[in-house]
Order: sequence, then C-alpha cells, then structure tokens
Amino acid sequence: MSFADKLRAWMPLHENGVSRAVHFVGAYMFTFALLVPLSLVRVPVGGLELTAAHALVVAVALYAVSLEWTAGLLMALPLVPTLAAAQSVAGLPGSTAAAVAVGVMVVRFALVVGAHVVFEKKTHGLSLGGPLLFFIEPVYLLTLALFAMGLKRDLHARATAGGAPAARLAT
Repeated sequence: MSFADKLRAWMPLHENGVSRAVHFVGAYMFTFALLVPLSLVRVPVGGLELTAAHALVVAVALYAVSLEWTAGLLMALPLVPTLAAAQSVAGLPGSTAAAVAVGVMVVRFALVVGAHVVFEKKTHGLSLGGPLLFFIEPVYLLTLALFAMGLKRDLHARATAGGAPAARLAT
C-alpha cells in the first residue's frame, strides 16, 4: 500500500487540531519511553559506545524517510533531543529510570486515547498500522503541514482521491 493510501485511511481519524498535536507529541513520548531501557544496552564500536537506542532511532528515521522524504527528515530532527533525554534518564538509578519511562508511556497512552475520545469522537487508529504507527505518526502530521503550505501537491491529490482504501493500513 502506498503512503498516499495510508494517509487516506489515517486522515479521517485525525481531523481535530488538538488531537493531531497530542499525536505528534505522543509519538516522541512513546519513542522516549522505549529509548530509556534501550540506552542501557551498550555496544563498543571503534572508539564509540553505541546503544540499542541509537539503532532504534536510526531505524525509525530511515523508515520515516522511506514513507515521505521531506516529512521523514523533519520528523527525524526531534529524535536527537529525544534520544539525549532518554539517555540522561537511563543514567538515573534503575528504579527511577524505569518509573520515568513507564510513567511517560502511561501518560502518552492516556493523552492519545483521550484525544480520540474527546476531540475526535472516533476510535483510535491503532488498527491502521499497529505499533509502527506509534513511532512515525509525525510523518503523517508533517505531511499534512506540507499540504497546508501548498507543497507535495501530487501526494495530496493521491491521498485525497476517491474514498478510503479497501485494505487496512499496513506498515
């Protein structure tokens, strides 16, 4: 399924501005919560010490760029401070770091589900892409911002053409 098809299925469930903002922040909260424990898995590479968190950030950034390169690059930028914050929290005592990561994840889910219930009056979009959507939802949101600026006209035309695709949103 093309990115335009994925957008076409995603857009009707995310029409409210508050809900969109919550989803944007929520994606980085989700990523942060996972990066905290992944920052503890360290591998020396040359003179550097890389972590599983670095690997996840690279994978998420590459996937985001593969969906839509401009929005993907823009989405990847906040991953740098998100990773830095997660690594800082990972340096706290184990129970404190775990409590912060779990707390952020719980707040994230409450905010996103709440946004769907209160502002969208629609179900959440989990069925539209599974857990990968939690990481890359800013690509969808930034693509809408690019549309609003008059950019990506061909993609906009494809995403808004016809009705919702018959197939479920696959990642």
